[in-house]
This record gives sequence, C-alpha cells and structure tokens, in this order.
Amino acid sequence: MDEFARAEAAVSEALLLLSGVSGRGDAVSLPHLVGQRFAALSELVSENGAFAMEGKGVAKSLAEWGVHQSLRTLLCHGMATVTVDHRGRWHLVLKMLTFRSGEAVRESLVLDEEDAADRLTALHASRQRLEGRLRGMTAGIGR
Repeated sequence: MDEFARAEAAVSEALLLLSGVSGRGDAVSLPHLVGQRFAALSELVSENGAFAMEGKGVAKSLAEWGVHQSLRTLLCHGMATVTVDHRGRWHLVLKMLTFRSGEAVRESLVLDEEDAADRLTALHASRQRLEGRLRGMTAGIGR
C-alpha cells in the first residue's frame, strides 16, 4: 500500500505544480478522488494535452502504472483472509463485490508469498519510473 500511496502523492504534487503554470495551468483540475487525479494528469500529458511536450515520458509511465490498479482496488477495498498451508507458507485471499453498469461483479485474487514479492518488485519499479519522469517533467516547468 505504501507504493500506491507514494505514487498517488507524486501525481498529486505534479498536478498542484502544473495548476500554478501561468496560462496552461488553467486546464488543470485538482479532483478529490485519486483515480480522477491520475486521469487528469493523463489527459494533461496526452498528445493533445496542455503539457504534452513536457509529459511524453509521463504518459508512458501512467499507462504502465495502470496495470497495477486492480491490485490497489482489491488491497484497499477488498476483504482479506490470510491462510497458511501445511508447509507453513501464507496465502492472501482478497475478495470484493463491485457494481459495473448496474451489474454485480465479484472479484477475487489469491497471492502466495512468492507472487506477492514479485508484484511488489514490479510495483516498486513502476513507481520509481513514474516518479522519475514526473520529476523530470516538473523540473523543467518549475524554473
């Protein structure tokens, strides 16, 4: 969850900085919900966005980061059960009920220690790339 919180903070700080840019910052919204913040930044750095030139690398990192969204949702909003198998290895079972287009959708994910470590490694690398590209983009703008 810390990896998600750090990425969310970096995106929020970038939006705040971009909102202060004379002229182009007028296009920046500062939404309350985190998912909307990622969407707002993605729009700003898209091909036709107000910060398209500076944000080329950021757009790529945001798309990469989106791969992890389902894990975030399950970790933050799902019900968790931890089990231990006969060899003493733990397994995390995450379950969640959501509604999409008025229909109930039940989601679940089972992770063992190795799966969790692999996902954390990938998540950490994605966050570092995103933060690095955000720093690069905002360093040029903040001058």
